[in-house]
Amino acid sequence: MEKHHLLRRDPNWHPNGCNLCGQLGHQAANCPNGTINWRQIYGDEAFIMRQPIFYSDIQERIKFKEDGMLDLEARAQAYARAKAEELGLNWAEIAAKAEELRNKDPSEVIAKVAPAGDDSLPPGWAVATDPNGRQYYWHKKTQKVQWERPRDDTPIS
Repeated sequence: MEKHHLLRRDPNWHPNGCNLCGQLGHQAANCPNGTINWRQIYGDEAFIMRQPIFYSDIQERIKFKEDGMLDLEARAQAYARAKAEELGLNWAEIAAKAEELRNKDPSEVIAKVAPAGDDSLPPGWAVATDPNGRQYYWHKKTQKVQWERPRDDTPIS
């Protein structure tokens, strides 16, 4: 018996008895006489022994996920190819362009897509992009928003 149990137990109790009340026939987790309801505090899950997890099981789960991801990628490409054919697009061109973009430096791609800088706008104006990728312009001081690019003579109201 562990030392911390011996310190809390009455020395007259049976060694196999409950650590809370000393009676034989049940454990502290199921003690009807104790002052602490451990099951209520921790729940039944705390008193159930769990199976050990081995390294080989972890590797098996990782392999299963990888196989699932490869399958998902193959099904996604098949769906995209079917949609491209349905829309009359050339799948080979699309795949080649995607591979070209995948091999480029991300800063190059972003520089081509990024909105124009503030230097080409009149003072006080900024450019932003909506969730659909369209650019709009707003005046920083008045918070006026418009779709058309402002010119130097654009009145601010």
